[in-house]
Amino acid sequence: MSAFADVFITAFGAVTGAGDEQAFRSAWLAGESAVRPLVDKLEALPPGYGAPVAFTQKELRQLPGGRGQRPGTQTHHTFLAVGAVGRTLLNAGMSDPAADLEEVADRRGVYLGSYTNFPEMKKHLSLTHAMGDLEAAARGEYVIDDSRILPGMKGFTGFDFLKHMNNMPTAHASIMANARGPANTFLGHSSVGLQAVARAWDALRLGLADEMIAGATGPGVLEGLCLLRKALGMQSAVELDPATAARPLDQGATGLVPGDAGAAFVLETAERASATGRTPLARLAGYSELFVAPEGPRGPLPGAGPILALARQALAEAGWEAGDVDYISPTGAGLPQLDRLEAAALAELVGPGRPFIAPHTGVVGFTEGAHGPLGLVGALQAMQDGQVPAALNVEAPWEALEGHKLGGGSGDIRRALILSLAPEGTLNALAVERV
Repeated sequence: MSAFADVFITAFGAVTGAGDEQAFRSAWLAGESAVRPLVDKLEALPPGYGAPVAFTQKELRQLPGGRGQRPGTQTHHTFLAVGAVGRTLLNAGMSDPAADLEEVADRRGVYLGSYTNFPEMKKHLSLTHAMGDLEAAARGEYVIDDSRILPGMKGFTGFDFLKHMNNMPTAHASIMANARGPANTFLGHSSVGLQAVARAWDALRLGLADEMIAGATGPGVLEGLCLLRKALGMQSAVELDPATAARPLDQGATGLVPGDAGAAFVLETAERASATGRTPLARLAGYSELFVAPEGPRGPLPGAGPILALARQALAEAGWEAGDVDYISPTGAGLPQLDRLEAAALAELVGPGRPFIAPHTGVVGFTEGAHGPLGLVGALQAMQDGQVPAALNVEAPWEALEGHKLGGGSGDIRRALILSLAPEGTLNALAVERV
């Protein structure tokens, strides 16, 4: 058990392909997938379907601190981040953060997880083309001529360079929340979202702030990322039924289905929660992280052992036994080689029948850095309403999970374990307990 003072989650919010956190919950409970055919500018992206975010500039302007936001100066990463933070501020009752006293703003920080910002593909490719030596290319050689950089950069503006800086999601979110305390963007693979929450927890326990807004942005339906996933052979097959393509922990899965999301939380010390009058929803109880080198650039991990060790380490920090857990939010990425190992680890961690194992991937696809935080959102919602939605599109779960409850029930959900496993080998687990 930690010797530090308790830290609580007092609010949360999200933007997803299904809508905000409430729409996400409604779709999941109804067994409806937000994955659909990609259209307009996205229709050429592999695999041809996904769950792009259902969130608009107009909706952003209606959120606390949103009127001053300028989406034209933001990448998709940043837009999802401020959307999630705005929803969180609204749910926390922080209607006008800019009006807060300086001493309050000085003790409020923002930590967000993000993947490295991809440049706008059209301009980036134009620059690459301008720098290329066409005569060398005709001979089958690939040569870059640095002397052509300045002419090629004429299509870029000052805003292009600024908005693609990796700290922009946190910068814009900090302005939105009037946060003048610790601020950082954590970059990494898809497991970085829970890491940002854990680092915000550390900031509070170490006295760097009294209140932290933490979460992640995960634009999976993004040109560069879709092309990268496709090149690595990690994406789902084309010409599948979009509504059933995302298959977490299912033997019929063919790969990742891209989805957009942002998710955020208000974390507070007990003293701060008492001062604001916000009711604690859950206590942060334990966290663990590991890096395990995969066997190849596409994985898989060398076995289920590291995932099992990760989960047990988080439970040990929380002071729990595996039987104390009521709800597990797995990654369930839909990547067969990773899902098979996760299923084996979960089966060894807990016995059949209990706890609920509730993957959310079937609803909104794989949402990159926001995937773990969105799993935490689902766990908090289950703690509030006692409902565990059925695992959508899980028709033939991996054999290790035979007899396990893959959602679809109700109960007293008090303790939850959230897993976030990146195919590249970074693994995170967070344990939370209802207050």
